[in-house]
Order: sequence, then C-alpha cells, then structure tokens
Amino acid sequence: MEGNGTGRSRWLEINLQAIAHNVEQVRLLLKPGVRLMAVVKADGYGHGLVQTARVALARGATMLGVTHPEEGVILRESGINGPVLVFRPLLPGEEETIVAYRLTASLSDVQQAGRLAAAARRARQAVRVHTKIETGMSRTGFTPEALRGHVDELLQFPELIWEGIYTHFAAATDRAFTLHQFQTFMDLVNDLERRGIRIPLRHVCNSAALLLYPEMHLDMVRAGTVLYGQLPAGVTDVSLSLQDTWSFWARIVHLLPVIRGTTVGYGRTYRVRRDTVLAVVPVGYADGFGVDVTPRPAGFMDLLKVLVKTAGAFYGLPWGTCHVRINGKTAPVVGRIGMNLSCVDVGNIPEADIGMPALLPVRRTVLRESIPRVYRGLEEAKELRPMVSNLPA
Repeated sequence: MEGNGTGRSRWLEINLQAIAHNVEQVRLLLKPGVRLMAVVKADGYGHGLVQTARVALARGATMLGVTHPEEGVILRESGINGPVLVFRPLLPGEEETIVAYRLTASLSDVQQAGRLAAAARRARQAVRVHTKIETGMSRTGFTPEALRGHVDELLQFPELIWEGIYTHFAAATDRAFTLHQFQTFMDLVNDLERRGIRIPLRHVCNSAALLLYPEMHLDMVRAGTVLYGQLPAGVTDVSLSLQDTWSFWARIVHLLPVIRGTTVGYGRTYRVRRDTVLAVVPVGYADGFGVDVTPRPAGFMDLLKVLVKTAGAFYGLPWGTCHVRINGKTAPVVGRIGMNLSCVDVGNIPEADIGMPALLPVRRTVLRESIPRVYRGLEEAKELRPMVSNLPA
C-alpha cells in the first residue's frame, strides 16, 4: 500500500478488498459443508470491527467471533444480523445482553448456564450456546470430566440450544500436544453422541490449525490472523496467497541537520555517529508506536534472541533497532521513542522532505483507536449486506 492519507499527519490505511481476498483464500481450503467463523475480536485485529465483519460475511463467513458481549452489541447496532459467538465466560448480569441482542454464548460452567437460562426464560426466548471444553490451554471451559458429570443437569435447561462444542489449541505447531488435545476433545464428543447428544457444530481449528491439520476442520474453523494477511507464528509451508491488509503511516513534520556526536531524545541514550539529518514524525508510544508485548522466553533460544536484540539496540545495530520506510528506503528510528514525537535518521535519504509519508512498523492490536483510519475498497463494503446464516438448531 502507498500512503495517501490526504491532509493527515498520521493514519492507518486498511484494504478491505485484501480482507475479502483472504477470506476467499481460506474458504478454498475448506471442504464442502465446513463453515467459516471470522474472528473479529480486538476491533477486527485493529482493522475495524464492523467493516471487517461486513466484508467477511459477504465473502462467505457464516459466523463471527468476538471476545466481549459489548463487541456483539456494536455489531448488532450496526445492522449486522449474522450469528456472533462470544468467546469468554460471562459475568453475572451479562446474560441479559446476550439474550437481548441475540448473541451466542460460550458455556464454561454450570452456574453460568443456569444464569443464562434464567435470563432467556424471563425474556421468553431461547438462546444458542457453544460449550467450551478445556483440553490443554488451561484457561476457560469445562474439563471433559466436569462436562460428563454435569451434562444431565445442563440438558434440563430447555432455553439453551446446544448449537456448538469447541476447544482451543494451546500450540498448534506442537503436533504431538495438538493431537493430544484433539483426541481428548473427540473422545468427549463421541461419548456424548453415544448418549444420544449430537451437537451440530464441532470446531477446534484456529488459523494455525486450519492450515496444518485439514483433518481437524470438523464442522467449522475459526480464522483470525490469516484473514488479516499474516501467517501464524511457526507456520511457513502453506499454499495460501494472502494480501497485505494494513499499513500505518505518518508524515515528516520537521527536518534537523545534526553533527557527529549529537545526542538524541530523552535521556540522551543515542549519539549519532556521523553528520546526518533527523526527521521528526508525529507518533510515539501514546499512539502505540514502539509498544510491544514482551513474552517470557519459552526456552534458551528465545532468551538468546531477546538478549541479542537488546544488545543490538544498545549499540545501535540494525537488528536491535526499529526501522521505518520512506520513499521505499529504510531508515532507523533513533533515540527513545517519545509520547507523541519520534526521530528517524534520514541521512541516507537525501530526498526526504517535510510532508513525506513514512511507513511505520507497529503491532496492530496496540495501535490506539484515536489514529484516523483510511479505508480502501470502502465503496464496495457499503454495498455489502450482512448475511444471516441458517445455522442448525
């Protein structure tokens, strides 16, 4: 994408046509009858909850996945009537929202099921539920033993329509553990079916698993990361043509010639090694630029990578430094990233000028909602009508 945020100092450019293309690419991997859930949580992974949902439904997704009930409310109030699954367990009182906005709830314990059934009973309507099974993520859901012990109690709530049952893989690239999780899940599903309990939608695959384990697609897959143009971490060898959906831009607002030895930014932590020119861009950590998740290293090699990157940043080496692209050329960010302003060494880009756009790297889900968005393909998106899927009862 080329920066074209006319009149803006910084902006997020989103290609809705690319999202549509990626949805279609994922659908090509699915056998007939396998449904696609488009995961649009976290504001559509930073792309816009409503816009992403509309495109995904119009391109063949039959369900949307969100984390919080309020995300479902936004979708409904925007005119989207397709099925919406809320992943997380509900707090007491949130059941009313599920019922009022015709959302689909995930069940993780008996108490939640009872509260949800009571809310549905008061509203004199039924509510669709997907039962979450804990198989190794150690986060939410019934353990298989717990569900086996409470299934008769759960079936006594006529207000709950058991539409789906699912689990979440902890590390899809770990084949042995994923197979263990899948087998644990299927053993439970088979036990339920032997008791005459057939749940229409079984789903286990996230983006990584749907690419790695086609035999696990079952009745539906949950696609998130791949819809937004990225392969999941650790997945490389796939026949999937993804398009870039997202780019973050800011314009140069100031140019400052400096001499060798000049220190840059707060704390004077960086000293230029040659005469150069600094470009100032109007973004910083308040916008999410330079903010990243720092996970605990999973092993020695992960720890070594962190240490090498940190050392590189200390000495100003390329592998430890954040870089931006200006006019197709790479330039390093120097000095500490400020709250709203950051400095870039453009000594090797003599054509750099005031107003020229810079393409900046940033994690999508940490970028602030205050950043203006420019949508490409929006005209088409306006013509897309949200689809209502006829899911099995």
